[in-house]
Amino acid sequence: MSTLSRYVVSRFLRAFLGALVTLALAVMVVDMLLNLDEMLQGGAGVAGAARYLGLRLASVYLPYLIPVATFAGALFAVGVLARNHEIIAMKAGGVAPIVALIPIFSASAVIAIGALIADETFTVRAASALASQAGAPAGQVELRGGTIWYHTGRYIYNIRSPDPTGESVRDIRVFERDEDGRLVRLIQAARAQRIAPREWRFEGATVRLFDPSKPEAAPTLERSREVTLRLEEDRSPRLLQAEISALPIWTLARYVRASPGDLRARSVLHQRLTGPLLVLLFALLAVPLGLRVEQTRSLALPALQGVMVLFSFLLAREYGASFTAGGALGAFAPWAVLLAFAAFGGVQLARAES
Repeated sequence: MSTLSRYVVSRFLRAFLGALVTLALAVMVVDMLLNLDEMLQGGAGVAGAARYLGLRLASVYLPYLIPVATFAGALFAVGVLARNHEIIAMKAGGVAPIVALIPIFSASAVIAIGALIADETFTVRAASALASQAGAPAGQVELRGGTIWYHTGRYIYNIRSPDPTGESVRDIRVFERDEDGRLVRLIQAARAQRIAPREWRFEGATVRLFDPSKPEAAPTLERSREVTLRLEEDRSPRLLQAEISALPIWTLARYVRASPGDLRARSVLHQRLTGPLLVLLFALLAVPLGLRVEQTRSLALPALQGVMVLFSFLLAREYGASFTAGGALGAFAPWAVLLAFAAFGGVQLARAES
């Protein structure tokens, strides 16, 4: 790496880290004020409040903080270079600004990989811990052999094909255990339908009853066209859809392949896939704005324009996901918005270079 490249990268990384810390602190302060009542009701003291804010930061805000910090870092680093006439010096030395600024995009690619790792480790775990702290049931989802295994409380569900609405499942087995974890009942049905808030109807059901005190005894077999069970909300297959949204991305991809009819899960997958690419996109949008400082002599106007661009992008991304969720276009909406703004950034970069 040349001396110029090391200089540009160091300026960018310092600005990125400064922006990330500043944004994180600002978000934590605002979030603390907005959720002060909830934090005080927890009664866990300062340590509990700090843990709550940390979990909120990692699960809710981190996927957006890293791309926005990348945008701020690139804008500030390039803007300062332009304001200090260092861009003019590069041109005088025969170095095209776009070539000199390639290290910023290389560093952004590394940050994007780090963002992906953070999203699939810290963010997923923090979301699960935050849900548990709020009293939500902590279910566990696994995919084995093309089927979904869902464990919550005393129940284990094995599902071949869930309905995207969460109101029914097909090819289901329900393992019910006692307090000691011993199997007491196995229900196998071709289809299960939610008929009331806490009632599920199993169609074409085969029920096997086990006596935990006599593990060597054969189970009692019962066959019925329909079996109706009253399951509490935190013990029903319906929770599966909510749990799937918080799966690691590689597990979510396997689930989408196993359940091609679940369009909502497919939309979530592609939304998650495009998340780390926002780092590269925001760097692409920021560099042309930073180069404009050579004409404006101030960072204020490019920064204001940058805020408008980011607002437009996030608005298009969120509304696009909301309008197409559960539809055939849900998987394409995140990519369409990403590519549209990438094309816009490329055009602006070409104009700034010319």
